[in-house]
Amino acid sequence: MSEYDDIYDKDEVTLYLDDDTELRCDVIAIFPGPEDREYIAVTPKEWEGEGDPEVYVYRFYENPEDENDIRLDDIETEEEFDAVTKAYDDFLADEYLLDEDEEDSEG
Repeated sequence: MSEYDDIYDKDEVTLYLDDDTELRCDVIAIFPGPEDREYIAVTPKEWEGEGDPEVYVYRFYENPEDENDIRLDDIETEEEFDAVTKAYDDFLADEYLLDEDEEDSEG
């Protein structure tokens, strides 16, 4: 089990876009990234496109004194985005392999 399992008890967030619309999203994961920051990956609840849904990644901050006080910030540079994308891919690969290993040990 990852140290980031169950770190966030909500499975949904609402993004407030620049045009004042709201976009309800499912939380895919909260994961560690570069410079000891945490990031969150979300996907729109109602995906209307073909294929896999879009994934949005933001910096994630949670107030340790108030679990309802969270903030999502944009990733500001291409270098940070590239590092976060790699961290996300590594996180998913680790989680996927962990799930496979758990299934193998149960069977």
